[in-house]
Amino acid sequence: MERFAASAAEVGWLSAGELPAEPSTGTPRRSSWQLTTGVFVTLFQAPERQLAYVAVLSMLGREAAAHFLHLPEASLELAGLDVWTDQELIGAVSAASDPGEHATALIRAGLGAPAEIAEPWARAFFAAAEHPSEEVRAAGIEAIMHAGWPRFAELLRAMAERDPSRDIRELAQRSASVLEARTPAGP
Repeated sequence: MERFAASAAEVGWLSAGELPAEPSTGTPRRSSWQLTTGVFVTLFQAPERQLAYVAVLSMLGREAAAHFLHLPEASLELAGLDVWTDQELIGAVSAASDPGEHATALIRAGLGAPAEIAEPWARAFFAAAEHPSEEVRAAGIEAIMHAGWPRFAELLRAMAERDPSRDIRELAQRSASVLEARTPAGP
């Protein structure tokens, strides 16, 4: 975080605020900078998952955010953030050796998921829904929500009906409702 903040200051980004983590809700620490009028970058940090990721928000529309979203890889690395390829993200899910590592890999994969459903991610999310570890199933739901693919609401509804954990059923129910609300109305 400190390296990222120093890099942001070096390139002239204005600090726009910081919010602490809220572990009870799984909300990561958030630090934001203003890149230009109406365009902000936010660094999210979840140290317990060894995750840090960057999001760009623009009040000027998607195109303005997209312009800044592709920050040079070298700049991110200098700021202390690893840059993962798609293959590394999805490969880490299958290479995970324990539930904690698997859960972290799933969340990373969800954060880095492509805009459209891709087979390796779909397989990973479906497998997570059936995993014996509650931690992995919860991370699978979080990954699905990061990916934001409305078609996965059906999987979440199934989890809400039959998962052995009450907490997972409730999380899946809430998450399914969010994804369904994102689904565009048909003709």
